[in-house]
Amino acid sequence: MDIKPPNQTGLFEALYSTRALRRFKPDPVPDEVLFQVIDAAIRAPAGGNQQVWHFLIIRDSEIRMQISKWYEDGWNNSGYVAIEADAAQIAAMPRQQRLVLRSAAYLAHHMHEAPVLVFVCGPRNAGGSIYPAIQNFLLACRGMGLGSALTTMYARSFDKIVELLRIPEGQQAFALLPVGYPRDKLGPVSRRPLWKHASLDRWGNEWAFAKGQPEDGWRDRWV
Repeated sequence: MDIKPPNQTGLFEALYSTRALRRFKPDPVPDEVLFQVIDAAIRAPAGGNQQVWHFLIIRDSEIRMQISKWYEDGWNNSGYVAIEADAAQIAAMPRQQRLVLRSAAYLAHHMHEAPVLVFVCGPRNAGGSIYPAIQNFLLACRGMGLGSALTTMYARSFDKIVELLRIPEGQQAFALLPVGYPRDKLGPVSRRPLWKHASLDRWGNEWAFAKGQPEDGWRDRWV
């Protein structure tokens, strides 16, 4: 899919084609592009209109490298690293699951290649406001031709990150978002049929309308 300018990427096209992208070109992300992404992110709903989010932008190469090392430590201490090393187990996976694992593994070993890292922070009880802003951020990245992915593998080293980045007491980093121009293509997003994830009136009651729609839903209307 060709990357369209922001004014040519419609809302539903962005919704149907924003997927996790974890391999980045070295091209720098201009300030005006990053500003547009974050300016769109803060238009998200905010509990009590408190607007407690804070976007901690990391461009410095040495800091990105240190965060990358800690992120890789998190990966190496997770169950994923054993799967990554087992070629037979990977080969037996469904294609989509295999692609996701390889993409996540690549990011774990190459986080520093993303030209920008963004920690989305806020008070520890503010997830209801922070995560909508993160979704806006990801959609805005799609609209600007950027790639990103919501990651949390850094959590094992959060105390070190707090010290390095001087994150104030009481603030939590809800996600780390690597940002850059993607090496992989944008969208479309593959999902199981909607009818498997919805019930009518009571849990387990089939929604007949959804069951009668195409397996890919209405994705083809938008991408």
